[in-house]
Amino acid sequence: MSSVRGVAAHGDRQAATAGPRTRGARRLTAARGVLAQINDPEIPSVPIVEMGIVRDVREEGDDLVVEILPTFSGCPALEVIQQTVRAAILDAGLGPLRLVTRTDLPWSTAMITETGQRRLREFGIVPPQRKLKAEDIACLNCGQRQVVLVSRFGATPCRATARCRACGEPLEVFKPIGVEP
Repeated sequence: MSSVRGVAAHGDRQAATAGPRTRGARRLTAARGVLAQINDPEIPSVPIVEMGIVRDVREEGDDLVVEILPTFSGCPALEVIQQTVRAAILDAGLGPLRLVTRTDLPWSTAMITETGQRRLREFGIVPPQRKLKAEDIACLNCGQRQVVLVSRFGATPCRATARCRACGEPLEVFKPIGVEP
């Protein structure tokens, strides 16, 4: 029991005497943890970190700088993402915050992590393929590769609509964006 108290006291002492680098590292770790909990408003089961929307988290002076990339120009979810990031970081006491939206750098579907792709499938959206070719798409419901592209336009500008010929189910397909053919 005393050893537990000793460790806690030692940890408290370390926290009280931690240098700026240690505090900064904790702040960055905490900020990344907060950002990992923010889901894409258009795909509520996928965090923006897993979508590749968060480009960088760093400190500059007293500011916590969070850089985000819009998935495409005119993305309707961008404003919601910005507001959510700002509120979450400030509510966690990690400010002051400088939120930078990088429109000079392209986002690509290649930035979606494996976890993000798995969560897209679980949400019912076919993850992006290298090319938008129906014969490369496996139906999320039956697993067959008998998919026909119904429309290049879907519920959002980054999705297309397809249908499985084997089971008849409609599918949403995430379009490949910024990926080399």
